[in-house]
Amino acid sequence: MTHQPDLGRLLALLEPLNVLDAYCCIGGATTGYRRAFGNCHITGIDIQAQPDYCGDAFHQGDAIEYIRAHGHEYDFIHASPPCQGEGAPTQGTNRARNAAIGRTYPGSSPRPGPPWKARAART
Repeated sequence: MTHQPDLGRLLALLEPLNVLDAYCCIGGATTGYRRAFGNCHITGIDIQAQPDYCGDAFHQGDAIEYIRAHGHEYDFIHASPPCQGEGAPTQGTNRARNAAIGRTYPGSSPRPGPPWKARAART
């Protein structure tokens, strides 16, 4: 049986990996990349100030604009934009706004349950 080396150890042999964590918040993904790769320099970008960001560098601004201008400087870009529909942090918070502008998102109006629940309720 052949042993498969883990990616983190292989990347540690290379020069430091230059990672961009877009929409970083305080750096949850940054912490994961630091644990996985070790030998990396992680820059975070977020629209809001993040004084507790745990990476090596932080830029406040629009992530898309930053990636367009500086994306070529990074070996790896991770982006996890905030949920606008059914994410736990926003669930139920956008209903009034959506109704006011006539927009419907998943989770903004009640949905019927699965068909098997309706059949079970009738029997």
